[in-house]
Amino acid sequence: MKKNILAGINALIAILMGMLGVSCHIGYNEYGTPYATFAMSGTVTDEQEQPLENIQVVHQDGWRNGNDPTRWRDWPDTLYTDADGKFYRHYSGYFPLECQKLVVNDTTGVYASDSIDTTVTYSGGDHHWYRGKGELKADFVLGKKADND
Repeated sequence: MKKNILAGINALIAILMGMLGVSCHIGYNEYGTPYATFAMSGTVTDEQEQPLENIQVVHQDGWRNGNDPTRWRDWPDTLYTDADGKFYRHYSGYFPLECQKLVVNDTTGVYASDSIDTTVTYSGGDHHWYRGKGELKADFVLGKKADND
């Protein structure tokens, strides 16, 4: 009998709260993970502006803490240029990071490596978990290695 009375009171309270629009939610709590879309593209040519095929392009992202040096994630992404010397990568990812590094290597050893370390700004986010779109465009001109390298 006592259980029936308590169950009836709980049901009545739930109905009243629902009718009155009472919410136990205070403030804005959101569960999930920050994410963004990111695109990087570019070309790799020699000094005569000829496209270089099968050039390794290593992409790595990271973050800075104040004046500390950049901390890079442990898992770089490796791409290779196509016959036109172009590379492209587009993805959606979790925990988007502003610091971006591209290292371009000729695995045959003919051309010297090159790299950039830059910051990407994400735009168009929803001010919640979606940080927006980030884009990195980089073109590289590789010179031949010197004879003493």
